[in-house]
Amino acid sequence: MKKLMTCAIAGTLLIATSAYALENSVKPTVTDLGIDAPKTGLIVGNSYSFYNCGVHSYLRDFTREAKQAWKARILTMSSARLSFHNVKDYLTPDKAMDPYAKSKPMFDVVMLQGQSAEPITKKNGADLNFQKYVKEHVATIRAAGATPLIIATWAKQDKPQDTKALADETTKAANANKAMVVPVGLAFAESLKVRPDLILHQEDKSHPSAAGSYLYGAMLYAVMYKKSPEGFKALGGCEKPLKPEDAKHLQTIAWKTVKEFYGWK
Repeated sequence: MKKLMTCAIAGTLLIATSAYALENSVKPTVTDLGIDAPKTGLIVGNSYSFYNCGVHSYLRDFTREAKQAWKARILTMSSARLSFHNVKDYLTPDKAMDPYAKSKPMFDVVMLQGQSAEPITKKNGADLNFQKYVKEHVATIRAAGATPLIIATWAKQDKPQDTKALADETTKAANANKAMVVPVGLAFAESLKVRPDLILHQEDKSHPSAAGSYLYGAMLYAVMYKKSPEGFKALGGCEKPLKPEDAKHLQTIAWKTVKEFYGWK
């Protein structure tokens, strides 16, 4: 009996340890996108999303290999905070000229990626501004018939301690607006624990390397389609293709992170 109780306690501890392995304390309240196989998307952000030929190009590689119908537009501004973007205009097409205007809704999914430390920066009320515009943009996106996705970005290379705060504050903002959050920053942290040799940042210690953009794209694929990106042959078609073993590692990290974060089986 004692052995059985010991095993049960050990099993409980193991499960608890696994459940809290990620560097976050705020759990997401929305754990499913609510759309089966989205076909169109808009990525709104800044240089974090457009480096290395754009995260949309990595996501496109995965969807093509999966034979999943998908097309996306990316609208970014250097150093932009969410307040810089007029999302309402982005979702109001010129029906005569814009090919996306043929779709109803114009986009199935709209992704919002804020400035790097915006959710946790107290100076000039940046954090409050972030919360304000998450709320405003989510309402605009829903009014246009699309589904919002909030991107939780990564900590700078020399500030890994920011990982938890960025994930938690972004998740709080998403939860407050009943939106799904994509924990890209948590995936960066998990990758660095296993493969510190695989550099995910540029020399500026902020922007993503090709490996970082690949992981970002793998996270988007996993979240949008609720499928593992493991097994894809895509190495990133930009000027910096990855080594197959590095791509395999990042695919595994992406799937591990989303499963733990959302509590998926």
